[in-house]
Amino acid sequence: MRNGFSIQIGRVRHERVPIAHHVKTAFGVMTERHAVLLVLEDAAGAAGVGESWVNFPLSAPWERVAAFEHGFIPYLEGRAVEAVPAFMEQMYRAFVGPARQSGTIGPLLQGLCAVELALWDLAAQAAGVPLASHLFEAPASRVRVYASGLNSPIPWDLVDAHIERGVTLFKLKLGFGESEDRQNLAALKAHLGAKASIAVDVNRGWTLDEALAWLPALHEYDVQWIEEPLTAAEEVHLARLRERSGIPLAGGENVLMPPDAEPAELANTPFDILQPDLTKYAPLHVAKRLLPLAQKNGKRLVPHFLGSGPGQAASIQFAAGCPDALLELDINRNTLRTDLMTPPFEIVDGCIAIPELPGIGWRLRDG
Repeated sequence: MRNGFSIQIGRVRHERVPIAHHVKTAFGVMTERHAVLLVLEDAAGAAGVGESWVNFPLSAPWERVAAFEHGFIPYLEGRAVEAVPAFMEQMYRAFVGPARQSGTIGPLLQGLCAVELALWDLAAQAAGVPLASHLFEAPASRVRVYASGLNSPIPWDLVDAHIERGVTLFKLKLGFGESEDRQNLAALKAHLGAKASIAVDVNRGWTLDEALAWLPALHEYDVQWIEEPLTAAEEVHLARLRERSGIPLAGGENVLMPPDAEPAELANTPFDILQPDLTKYAPLHVAKRLLPLAQKNGKRLVPHFLGSGPGQAASIQFAAGCPDALLELDINRNTLRTDLMTPPFEIVDGCIAIPELPGIGWRLRDG
C-alpha cells in the first residue's frame, strides 16, 4: 500500500466505431460512437484510466485529443499527487483563465473529469482497494442498473434481453414530436406490462406548456421520472412544473461543477433526482460532496452516464456509495462499452457486482 504517487507518463486513446442503430436525442443524432480516454501511469507502473464525455458536437473527440496531447499531458507528467481533490483544484486554476477567454469552460471540465477519474483509479490502486471502498466507508457490493438509450425504432430484442437479466426500469427518449413520442411510449408500456417501469428523458426538448400538456399521459403510463423536460431557455420554470407535475423531475448532467465548487447549485434546483455525470461536468470529488446535500434536501442521487467502458466502470464504483446504488446503463449495441474492458460487465438480477480488483475494478484491454 502506498501513500500518494507521481505521474510519469500520460497517453491518449481515441476509439471510434460505427453503429447501425443511431442514438437520437431531441437536439442531435449520434451516427457513430467515440471514446476519448486518458491513461496515466505512475512510477510503480500502475495505469489509471479516465474517460471524457465527447458525444456532442461531432468535433468533440478531436478537440479533446488535442487538449490532452498539447495541454493536459505536458502539465501532468512529472507531478506528484498527494490528494486528488487538492490536485484537481490546482490544475483547474492553471487552465481556467484561457478557458474563460475562449468561452470553453464546458470542454475544460469534460477534460478535467477524465484526469480526475484516472487519478482516482491510481489512488485506489495505490491503496490496494476497489475505488468504491477507497471513497466510501460502507459501499454497496453491487449496483442496480436501469436501461437507457431507447429511441425510435425501439430495439425490442435488447429490451427483452435486459428484462431477462432482471432490469426493471427502462428510460425512453422523448422530444421527437408528439405523434412519434406518444406512439413509442404506448408501445413500450404495452411491451413491458407489469415486468418493468418507465422513465422518460426529454433532453431539454419541451416548453413549459408542452410539458404540462404531457402530464396526463405520463401519469397514465406511471412514468417514474421526467428527465430534463424543459428547454434551456425555459428551465427557469422548473419549479412551476414541479409544483404541478406529481412526477419526480430529474436532471443535473448539464450543471457545470468546477473542481473548486461547492455543488449547492445542483442540490438546490427543483430536480427531485440529481444526475451528475463524472465524465462530463461533475468531477468525482465534487459529486461526492453533493451526496450529503442531496440527502439533506430530500433528493435522490442517481449518476448519469452514456459513454464507453472506463466511464461506466468508474460510475459503477461511485454509485455503490450512493443511497440508491442505482446507475444508468445505455443498452444500445456499443462495442466501446462492452469490449473495451475486462472482464465484461455482467448483469445478474438487475445488478452489476463490484469487483475485488483495486481501482475501478475492470481493466482496459490493450488497443
